[in-house]
Parts: sequence; C-alpha cells; structure tokens
Amino acid sequence: MIVDVSKKPDIIRYARASAGAEVEKCNTAAAVRAALNAGRYLPFLHPLPLRASAWCENGRMYVEGFTEWRTGVEMDVLFGALVGLVGSGARKITKLVVESKLKHVAPALTRAELVELPLARQGDLVASAYGKMVLINKNLVTNGVEKGHPLYAAQTAAALNVKRFCEIVGGPCPTVQHFKIDIEVSDHVEVRTLVKTRDIAPAPEAMFAAGVALLTIWDMLKKYEKNEEGKYPNTYIEVLFVE
Repeated sequence: MIVDVSKKPDIIRYARASAGAEVEKCNTAAAVRAALNAGRYLPFLHPLPLRASAWCENGRMYVEGFTEWRTGVEMDVLFGALVGLVGSGARKITKLVVESKLKHVAPALTRAELVELPLARQGDLVASAYGKMVLINKNLVTNGVEKGHPLYAAQTAAALNVKRFCEIVGGPCPTVQHFKIDIEVSDHVEVRTLVKTRDIAPAPEAMFAAGVALLTIWDMLKKYEKNEEGKYPNTYIEVLFVE
C-alpha cells in the first residue's frame, strides 16, 4: 500500500544522506538523477517535486534533497547515494545513513558540479552481493505492517529493479537470465543476491538489487524506526559489497 498523504499539508522538507566507498571519481549526476526519480524504483515512495545535489568528500558521497510537499525525502536521497556509488564503480559501500532530516526549514542546497561517468563493469557473467542493515524493529520484517509484508515486498522490488539499473546510469543493459535473493533476519537484516546474465558482467546489478531490497524494508518500517524528532539514529545500512 502507498500511504494516503492527500490530506497532509505541503511543508518544507529537507534530508541529507551519505555513504562511504573507495572510488576514483563520483558519478554525482547519476546520484541526483536517482534521487529525483526514486519513486519510480522504490515501490512505496510518492512521486514528488524534488531539488537535489550530490558531491563527494573524504571518502563519502553526500546527497541532499529539498521539497515543499506532503511527504519526506529521506528515502529519495538514500536511494540517490546508493545509485551514485554503485554507478561510480564502488564494489563496497559502508554506512549508508540519513545524516540530517528537517521540516519547515531547509539549508541552501550545496552547489556542486555534477559529474557523469560511464559505468565500468568488471568480473564474470555471474555475480553475487551481500548487504547488512541495522534496524530497531527487526521482528517486523517477517510480519505484515500497514504497507504490506516487508520481506515479500523487498524480494519483489529487488527482482524488478535488477533489470533497471542501466536505466539510471546509462550504457548497455545486461540480459538477466537468473536472479535469486535470500533475506535473513537475526541481529541484523542480511540480504544476498545472485545474478546471472548472458552478455554483460552484472556485479553492479547484484549490488543495486541488494540495496533496493534493504531500502524497501527501511521504507516500510520507517514509521517504527523514527525517534521522537522523526530521525533515524539507530537505522542504517552497515555494509553492501560484491562477494
């Protein structure tokens, strides 16, 4: 279910997300493009008129967004950071987190030059990825919530999006011949994906699908993960990497 926000007022909303990775250059254009279009990929996000910026500094990518609308933008900027780093060739991403989330006021967006990079692909025609997320309400992952069943929704979102990463970053799209995802819940939420293709190395798709699964779960549980200030001090994707 996409939550009904039709009766909420339009208010100023701002969020900044960041994640760490070792990359030579950052595909900030892909990060912004992903943030602006996150509602097309994460199944329960509302489309919204977003302004966004992205830059890299000290081994981290930052994506921030601003809108005057009826719903928050934290998931949009998280998605932007995920896509931006995978699109930069990162094979390992650490601590994907919401750094700042504001209502009624927003700082001016950081002025940063957008850099478009071709996606460099490495490896075989079979790739797997692993992701781990820290949540407070881990028990809800395997139970239904207002938006639906987080586990099943994450599996479906990953399967749909493994074929769509090339839409955001550009370049040829691999012909996916097999996709598998496993999600386990213990002290953390852990995701493993496996992708086989006919023609193009799919390591970026494996990482992207794992990230989409985790962000879908986060989005479905964000009502329960927020603190009294509406922030997420104890919720983040700890690591995401190609195995």
